[in-house]
Amino acid sequence: MPKQFKTARQINKLKVIEAAEKLGVSQPTLSAWEGERKSPSIDSLENMANLYGVTTDFLLGRSDTQRTDSKNPIPLQALPAFHGRPVWSAVYGWLLVNAADRLMTLPDGRTMPFADIIGDLLRMAPPFSDAEPPDEPPLSHSEVKKQKEIWLEPISPDSDLRKELQGWYQVKGRFIENEYGNRFYLDTYGSKWLAFSSV
Repeated sequence: MPKQFKTARQINKLKVIEAAEKLGVSQPTLSAWEGERKSPSIDSLENMANLYGVTTDFLLGRSDTQRTDSKNPIPLQALPAFHGRPVWSAVYGWLLVNAADRLMTLPDGRTMPFADIIGDLLRMAPPFSDAEPPDEPPLSHSEVKKQKEIWLEPISPDSDLRKELQGWYQVKGRFIENEYGNRFYLDTYGSKWLAFSSV
């Protein structure tokens, strides 16, 4: 089966030179891995999986599943791969990753540098919640389209708004809608809302 090193990098919108720098290897080395002319060491493979936020099985072409287990912590060096995505912090709750400025944005709008969260266990995004985050990862965009009904969690720092809009929604073409007529469009998935198959 073909390896998915290049696919994983492209999913994260990283150029070869950027990914190579973050992985601590030369650009020709990463290109050789992607072209399957050379194989990375086990440590390099694990670093690549952490950086791209995928499983090693996905990288090796043994699985179509991209996501790592949401219970596994995200290593600090892998944070740039989560640019523009929310992550869950055991200390701060929700944080939005800004890799360009190496900052984390809290729900109240305050920011903090990556360095300030060393030692905190960051995990892939569960839904916004005042309670414990769910055990399962959110559905992928393509999985949402295949569902008839999903549980929606809005992405918002406003806890009242989240509680008001969360719930079961019907999937209807380009949008989802609940029994009260509230709609979320599929093209805003991951930026305004997340979907789950159960709660």
